[in-house]
Amino acid sequence: MDKILANIRAVPGVIGTILVDKSRALTYQLMPASYSSENIKNIAMPLLHLGQSLKHNMSLDFFFENGLARLYNRDQQIMLVVGHLDLNFNTLGMVCREAIPAINRKLTHGQLGLSSTRNDLSTGAGPEFLLKAINIISTNCVSKIGAYMVTKYLRKAKDELSGTYPVLGGVSVDNNGIASFIKGVAYEQDKDTLTAFAHWANLYLSYCAKSTDNLKPADIMELTFEIKDKLDLSGFYQLYVDVGV
Repeated sequence: MDKILANIRAVPGVIGTILVDKSRALTYQLMPASYSSENIKNIAMPLLHLGQSLKHNMSLDFFFENGLARLYNRDQQIMLVVGHLDLNFNTLGMVCREAIPAINRKLTHGQLGLSSTRNDLSTGAGPEFLLKAINIISTNCVSKIGAYMVTKYLRKAKDELSGTYPVLGGVSVDNNGIASFIKGVAYEQDKDTLTAFAHWANLYLSYCAKSTDNLKPADIMELTFEIKDKLDLSGFYQLYVDVGV
């Protein structure tokens, strides 16, 4: 994916590119180093929502006082290319005629670079980190639906999955929606640990989506943005989609 974005970045006048995979809510970007993770988030999330509301297979050009931009919206992804005033849209269009189908093929076949080949815990995304991810989701959800509903649905989803994933049987959820490992209960880290927590997160948000308009499964990237890179490398988001209910 980086190679494709680099080809777009090489077009004279291009400043950078942000691509959002709609189905997985994943962001790929090649922006200047001056753009912080918060800057990227503030662009990516509205971009995802825009892509879900606009017609597919359309392009839009934007003209600003200090630069230009082109938006490509497709079935699976939405991409924003920003550039200087000397950006030539015709040249950009020729490059993107090859780049966009290539991106689509990668997303279709799950060829997402590191995240597709490291679907394990080699990135350090062990049980403690995955529990931290659940608590980040929980904390960010409390402001949207309150601690009572967060606690209710986290417990419900966990209890439903504990028989399938023994590691979840060693987790408790307090009345503030905070999960922790039960002291004295031994758990083993295995190949299903990552799947267990991805499935828990997905089932939890699915329950929320059935009872409120404030949360839906596609919100996962927004809810975990501060640790997105590590979750992506571990394969968490791919599993989150695969186990979707």
